[in-house]
Amino acid sequence: MTSGAIHGGARLSPEALSQLARKYRTLAELRRARAAGEPIPGKEVFRALAGEFPGALNELDNLPADEIERRGAALARALAGGPEERWMAWMHGYHALMRAALYVKIRVARRAALSEGDAAALAERAARHAGAPVDAAFVLAVKSPPDGRLNRLVLGLLAATFGAPAAEIRGTIFPRRPAPGG
Repeated sequence: MTSGAIHGGARLSPEALSQLARKYRTLAELRRARAAGEPIPGKEVFRALAGEFPGALNELDNLPADEIERRGAALARALAGGPEERWMAWMHGYHALMRAALYVKIRVARRAALSEGDAAALAERAARHAGAPVDAAFVLAVKSPPDGRLNRLVLGLLAATFGAPAAEIRGTIFPRRPAPGG
């Protein structure tokens, strides 16, 4: 269903690493501002962040501050030529595929049927929007995702691309906070 920009085994482009680094700088700044008691930014700040990086608000709410900082530092090292951590490609892929899925979803949600030609045309537009090649099969899968959940579809595609279990990818890129007192 996907190819090109999202593939296992190759290094991310400097642009992709820079985008992820910018996201983690933004998350760190928002977290520090919250901790300092500064006013909450307007909805447009969060809307823009979620639009560019679907799932980032989950990270903002659930990642410990030290993990946000660690990810930012790891990305800085990778940008300087150091090793990439596998979560980087997973996260980049997640953002791109989820952008494509959300783009498609609002365009197919109320359609009873979708021809192969319409699905292919929509896939081209979604790919341009998201920066991730997707095809008609992706569009049709978004129309009827596993258990009605786009997240399961995207994680399943990442699992197939990277040869890692979907649960491992999800647990790595979006780890759950420990329960209070636990």
